[in-house]
Amino acid sequence: MNQKSFYDLLTRYHDGNCTEAEKLWVDKWYHNLNSKSFEDLSDAALDEMQQSVWQNINPDATKLVKTATIKRLWPKFAIAASFIVAFLIGGLYWANKNNAENAFMSDNEGLELISKTNDTNRPIIVSLSDESKITLDPKANIIYPKDFATDKRTVYLKGNAFFSVSKNPKRPFYVYNRTLVVRVLGTSFFVKSSVNQQPAQVSVRTGKVQVNENENCSLFRLSDKRVAKPILLKPNQKGIYTDHNLSKTLVEHPIPLAVAYNVPNTVSYNFKEKSLKEIFSTLSEAYGIDILTSQQDILNYTFTGDLSNKGLYEQLDLICGSISGKYKIKGTSIMVSNTN
Repeated sequence: MNQKSFYDLLTRYHDGNCTEAEKLWVDKWYHNLNSKSFEDLSDAALDEMQQSVWQNINPDATKLVKTATIKRLWPKFAIAASFIVAFLIGGLYWANKNNAENAFMSDNEGLELISKTNDTNRPIIVSLSDESKITLDPKANIIYPKDFATDKRTVYLKGNAFFSVSKNPKRPFYVYNRTLVVRVLGTSFFVKSSVNQQPAQVSVRTGKVQVNENENCSLFRLSDKRVAKPILLKPNQKGIYTDHNLSKTLVEHPIPLAVAYNVPNTVSYNFKEKSLKEIFSTLSEAYGIDILTSQQDILNYTFTGDLSNKGLYEQLDLICGSISGKYKIKGTSIMVSNTN
């Protein structure tokens, strides 16, 4: 296949006018490109190449790249031109095919997959074969096997959803999206996909989940030094993914563990002349969140008040207000200080 034929094939593939045989050829070519190791390239080189691809991905890409120009440059810059063509082809393919989703489909090739999109204006519940349930937000899509594999349970999410996963230690449950992989054994959590420059997030309600970066998120295979370090999340904790980094903080509205696990509540939030040391201990146990201070004298102050039917942050506002203090979230802990 000469250069002009190769470019014509790319153009027809991008416009959806190629045959199934030609599409299969481009798919195989892309997988060969994607399987090559880029680990020897520097971070700067990888970023420069990926930026070059993005600059060429747009509806008028075929108009911007002229065959005559490529022909004119080819004799003089053969190696450089081959790199440009390779990355442009990979970029156009990636623009039409979600690489992470494509990898998920390939990994589950032998299973019968079901795709469900929430076309309503309210959340809907999707029940899986293992009795796990997914509450799918409007416009969200979930791809899942009709029957899971014997060793693991995997689903692919586009959009936002809340998961309630049945326990099965022998068959871990994985949620994939474009940037993240969430691994659980049995728990409930919320996954928010990255959209409109907003970071992807995972918020845990019960149990524990491990969050990894999806190594298939990029057109190029990521080297170990570029992949985000995995994080472990517990109830009322949230993981945030930005630019190959995973960080932990607290959810916007922490709920008592008794409520999350649907067990009887034995904690009283009606305090009468209780020291802040006792109150912070009670709240920490109730929510599973460490409430700390570097000013030990604060712990000797007392508080009287009924904090029932109030959220954690409102409870802390009232407590800190009584001592002219303040609090701030630091990672997955809360730090209380006295402003006096």
